[in-house]
Amino acid sequence: MSIQIGDSIIQRGEKVRGYLKVAEASTHDVKLPYIVVNGAKEGPKLCVLGGVHPLEYAGTEGVLKVANEVEPKAIKGTLFLLPVVNTDGFHAKAAFNNPIDYVNQNRVYPGDPKGTMSRRVAHLIFTEFVSKSGYLIDSHGGDLTEDINRYVIIANTQDEKIRKTMIDMASCYDSHFIQTTNIVGSSKEALTKYGIPCITPETGTPYPVKVDDVNWHYNGIMNVMKLLGMMEGSPKLKKQPLDPDIQKVVAEHGGLWIQEIDAGSRVKKGDVLGEVVSLVGETLEKQEAPCGGVICSSRTCVTVNQGDVLALIAKV
Repeated sequence: MSIQIGDSIIQRGEKVRGYLKVAEASTHDVKLPYIVVNGAKEGPKLCVLGGVHPLEYAGTEGVLKVANEVEPKAIKGTLFLLPVVNTDGFHAKAAFNNPIDYVNQNRVYPGDPKGTMSRRVAHLIFTEFVSKSGYLIDSHGGDLTEDINRYVIIANTQDEKIRKTMIDMASCYDSHFIQTTNIVGSSKEALTKYGIPCITPETGTPYPVKVDDVNWHYNGIMNVMKLLGMMEGSPKLKKQPLDPDIQKVVAEHGGLWIQEIDAGSRVKKGDVLGEVVSLVGETLEKQEAPCGGVICSSRTCVTVNQGDVLALIAKV
């Protein structure tokens, strides 16, 4: 079965790389890069996104690694890969949002063909790729101020069959836990609009990009393909806690955050996480772990304001 993306027809057994025009910006056309691997045999259809938030590079590199290694003859079904969704944010090295309309790309799905640029991008992704898929992976990680370590978000639903499918997909990733979300406008709207199981794997930090984080995304995607029967081999599933308690560690003072822990580290209650110091070097506060668990997110930015989150600890 052939697949149509824009004006391109992709035949069974072909791998095609291209760009799909979204809309006109003041100085350039905004285009969405994509790779479609149309397998030699019929089978499931999986869509994988990367770069929804511009600096979440580990996900983008993981998606590209899949694109470069998976060939049509090796799979059943169709693989839609979009390595950089937020292309203008990627170009501008802009944190979190699209610099054209200052909108969080992951809060405007399913989009609007007449809306601002982020909404047009979201609409194009849903109509051209997600609507033609049976499953969705939205690869994320830490943006400018974050180092996020190995968890998977799934959409909240009362449909037990779809919920089990999402948990199985999430279990294809070697993560600390699975978390459900009700966030409106995220890629989970694929479930609302099309009834498609969707997951959001989270790991990575922009500077530097860690090979282990890239491989985590890559291995998870490949494992999901085995789970769905798109590739030969048995998936490796990891049993993970669902919706563990997550404790925030919040700065009581503004200043410099001198961190003594890394994302992914295990801590015990009372372990020193770091300290906030003033601009003349005075210690303003020492932060200790309020509970035991794993650091699933740590702050990479040294500057800190009163009330900023310094770390997240999952009680797993």
